[in-house]
Order: sequence, then structure tokens, then C-alpha cells
Amino acid sequence: MLYNLLKAYITLGLNTFFKKLKVFNQENIPDSGPILFVANHQNALIDALLIVTHNRRKTYFLTRADAFKSNLAKPFLKSLKMLPVYRMRDGIATVNQNNEIFERCYDLLNNGDCLGIFPEGNHDLRRRLRPLSKGFTRVALGTVERFQTQLHIVPVGINYSDHQKFRGSVSVYFGKPIRVNDYYSGDFNSDSVKLKEAVSEKLKNLIIHIEDLEKYDERVSGLKAAGADLLNPFESNLRLKNLADSKPVARTNESGNSFIANIVSINNLFPLLFWKLVHKKIKDPVMIATYKFCIGVFIFPVFYLFQALTLTFFVNEWIGLIYLILSVFSAPLLTSRTLLK
Repeated sequence: MLYNLLKAYITLGLNTFFKKLKVFNQENIPDSGPILFVANHQNALIDALLIVTHNRRKTYFLTRADAFKSNLAKPFLKSLKMLPVYRMRDGIATVNQNNEIFERCYDLLNNGDCLGIFPEGNHDLRRRLRPLSKGFTRVALGTVERFQTQLHIVPVGINYSDHQKFRGSVSVYFGKPIRVNDYYSGDFNSDSVKLKEAVSEKLKNLIIHIEDLEKYDERVSGLKAAGADLLNPFESNLRLKNLADSKPVARTNESGNSFIANIVSINNLFPLLFWKLVHKKIKDPVMIATYKFCIGVFIFPVFYLFQALTLTFFVNEWIGLIYLILSVFSAPLLTSRTLLK
């Protein structure tokens, strides 16, 4: 019950946070049986939330263990079926806890549940697929070996118009399922390599993949200059193949009514100032959108409710209700022209 309510609320929040949120090929998600969702990872917690909220199956997700250190974030993450996964930087003692997590993953998949994982092992804002780790193959092949489970991997490609921007756009592509049993022979090393190659090729077709890091900025500028749809990996990758070296192109100013946005920002002054304080402390730029989103879905509504109750107490309930409605519906007008940048 709590999971479904939270999922509905986060879905509403994501559809407010993004100006356009497009989801493609949901029919590729099997209606029954265990699924391992394998996705590219460019935008921290936002990536996981997009997958969890936009597929009809209840999905557990492996998430960086350090996200669970916050006493505020921990119950939220657990309510959304997030599971901590530990890395070497977290310490040898904590990495050993991964054995328990892997056991949990095996049991979940054997019970017909769904699990999400980011096989790149870390996040990066650049539009490309990084080398995949073998962690996901350990989960997939290990499940098949133990239980002879009929397991499918569904590759997921996530593409952003601007990773950090409030009211940017995003597309989510669910690829055709890969039957893990077809890659299992009992030789883990060989099977793992073949499965990684298959998943990697699928993912590269579902996202914009810029191979040449030395010319990365030029390639991105070239795509924008050519008017490529950054939410459409098929079009963008085709343009990349024929793209000659291009000079960086100046970005156009954001369209929209700055006057209205500034008026709206006055009403949101206190939560916006809170965001500015938080922003200064963010060390990892990949986390910016996640913090923006969390403040948007938790801090802003509490502020609106407090203001509405204050007006109700000192004026009347109708004024409080009108204020609450106007505040909620005007919030999407906040843009990078305001303090929310």
C-alpha cells in the first residue's frame, strides 16, 4: 500500500520536474516471471526512479550504499524497494555485506520479482555507455545456475535533454528482453563475457553513445547544431556516424516569460534559498538533479501547506485553499532564470 502511494506521488513529481517525459516500448516488459532491468546511469537517483515508476511491475533496485547513510533518505529508499550495494571505497568490511545482498537478489528473482541494476558501476553525465561490470552477470547467471529460473534481462536506455535542468526533458526506452538461459553453459567467465557484450550492444542502441572522448564536446555541439533530438538515440547516433568535426555552438537563451518566472520565484523564496544553501554543498555534479527533485517533492509541498494553513488561520479557509492551488500549479513555471539553477 505504502509502496503504491509513494510510487504514485513520485510519478507525479517526475512529471512535474520534467517538461517532457516520454516512455517507449513498455510492451517489451514481460507481464510475468523474473526480470532484471539493466540501465545506463547518468543521473544518480533520478535514473532509478524513472524505471521504478514507469513500468507496471513492482521493482527492487540496487542503489549505492552511501545513499542510505542519511536518516531522512533511508526510510524513503527502503519504501521504494531500494537495496544497498557496497563498493570498495566503502571499505572491505562493508563490501562483504554484498554477499547478503546477492543472496537477496537470487531469492527475489527466483520468486518471480523484478530487480533493477546499473551495470556501469557508477554515474557520469556524459552521453555514452561506459564499460559494464560483471556484477549484473553474477546475479543473472547465478540465479539461472541455482534455480534453473527462466530469467529475462530488459535493457533500459535513459536520455536527457539536460541532466541538471529543472523542466528539462527525458526519454526512457525499454529494449527487447534478453533470455539469460540462452547464455548459460556453466562456464561463468565465458558466459559472463558473452552476456555483457549482448547487453552492451543493446544499451548502446537505446542511448546516445559518443565513443570518442577526446572529441566529446565537439560531438555534443555538433548534434545540437544539427538540430538532433537528444531524446531520440536512433536519430542522434545516426547523425554521429556522419558528423564531421564541428565548432562549439553557443546555446540559445531559454525561452519563456522571465517576468512570470520571477514573480513565481518570490512566492517560493524560502525553499529556493534553502536550495541555494544545499547547492553549495553538493560536491558531485551528477547529484544536482536528484537534490533538486527531492527538495521539489518534499520541501516545496510542506512550505505551500504551511503558508496555506497560515492564511486559513489569519484570513479564511477559502483564501488558504486558493493560495495552495495557485502555488502548486505555478511551481512548474520556475526555470533556470530563477534561483532554481
